[in-house]
This record gives sequence, C-alpha cells and structure tokens, in this order.
Amino acid sequence: MVLLYIILFIIGLAFGSFASVVIHRLHTKEGGWVLGRSKCPKCDHFLSARDLIPLISYVISRFRCHYCDKKISRIYPLLELSMGGGFLLTAWLTGFENPLLLLFYLVITFVFVMVSFYDILFQEIPDEISLPTIALVGLAGLFGHLHTWDSLLVGFTIPVLFFGLLFLGSGGRWLGGGDVRIGAIMGLLLGWPQIIVALFLAYFLGSIFSAIGLLTKRLNRKSPIPFGPFLFIGTYAALFWGVDILNWYFGLI
Repeated sequence: MVLLYIILFIIGLAFGSFASVVIHRLHTKEGGWVLGRSKCPKCDHFLSARDLIPLISYVISRFRCHYCDKKISRIYPLLELSMGGGFLLTAWLTGFENPLLLLFYLVITFVFVMVSFYDILFQEIPDEISLPTIALVGLAGLFGHLHTWDSLLVGFTIPVLFFGLLFLGSGGRWLGGGDVRIGAIMGLLLGWPQIIVALFLAYFLGSIFSAIGLLTKRLNRKSPIPFGPFLFIGTYAALFWGVDILNWYFGLI
C-alpha cells in the first residue's frame, strides 16, 4: 500500500511538470501544448531528458537553465510538489477500493492545481481547461450517480447565479467570467448542500489572505487577487469533508 502512495506521488510530480508546460503554452498561445517538446522559456532551447526530471533537475542545475544559465522560476518545482502532494492526499482520502472514482478525483486534482497556478500567475482562468472540465464533471454528475438530480441542479444553480450576478453587476471588476465557470464546476462536482460549504470556505480563506496582505502592506485595496485557488481549496475541502463540516455546524446550533 505504501508503494502505491509513493508511485502516485511520483506520477503527480510528473503531471506537475506537464502542467507547467501546458500553463506556459496556453498563456503564450503556443501550439503543441500536449505533444510538443519542452524548451527553456528564456532561450527556447529544447530540453533533454536530464533536464526534465521533476524536482531533481532543478536542484542539480541550481535553478538555472542548463543552456543559457538564466534563472528558472521556483514556481515550477512548487507546482510539481503541489501536484505530487495533491495526488498523494487524494489517494489517501479516496482509497483504492473504487479505481474509477480515484481516477476521476485525480483528474479533478490535476485541473485544480494547474488552473490555480495559472490564475496566480496570470489572473485568469483558461477556457481551454475550464470548459472541458465542466463537461467532464457534468457527465460524471449525471451518469456517475455522484448526486441526486435535485441536488445537482440546486448545487449548479447557486454558484453560477451568484457569481454571474456579481460579474454582471460589477462589469467584471469584482470577479471574472472564469470564476463563473469555476462556479459551474463546483456546483456539478459537489451538489447541494456541500456547495455552501465550499463557497463559505473560499470566501473565508480569501478574506484571511487579503487581511494579511493588507496588514503586511504586500497588498493594497486595489491589488488584484486571484480568487480561483481559494474556490478550488474550498471545493476540495467540501468534496471530502463537506458532510462532516455541516454535521459539526448544525450540531453547534
């Protein structure tokens, strides 16, 4: 069993490396983001196999390109570690009794981590990732018996309507259209009432982050804050602990 977790962690590291390529090529509108060869973003030199070993290559090269000697952003190993840790945690929480469910949650974890880093770097959510994810989660919700139909409908409607009104009412100043699409993913994945837990946690964590940023003067009131990562963290927490959180809350009142 321990070996399975180690293997999944290593696979997560590899998918984190792949995600960094996807993020760069989606942002630059560069083709071949699935099958194209990896290259240094600074000098465009194609990378060899020794340059593509997750984490290890960065350490050996001392965070510098092997060809142009320019510094490599530490965002890349952080992304790989986050993906590896996400795969490991997902497997631990899901278990191996239902391989299809585990595979589905690993795909969701991959999307959550990748899009979170994309939003942090560029303050936007790519349609190329969010729209197929909506379709995938919608099909899983409809035919995978994750929720009842009424739970799915209410769970989908609440975040889409809420974020949609905020987006239209503010002209896109308070949040972007990508957040509306994340809301659709959240609702289809969680259903009712777990969607409420996810929204509460996302806004709670976002408020804490903003407060700390303002107190330390790393942020000001006009600083753009990527909200996607907080939505994904809230969704992930609600996915695995939503029922327990609701039971705990209603037990208090």
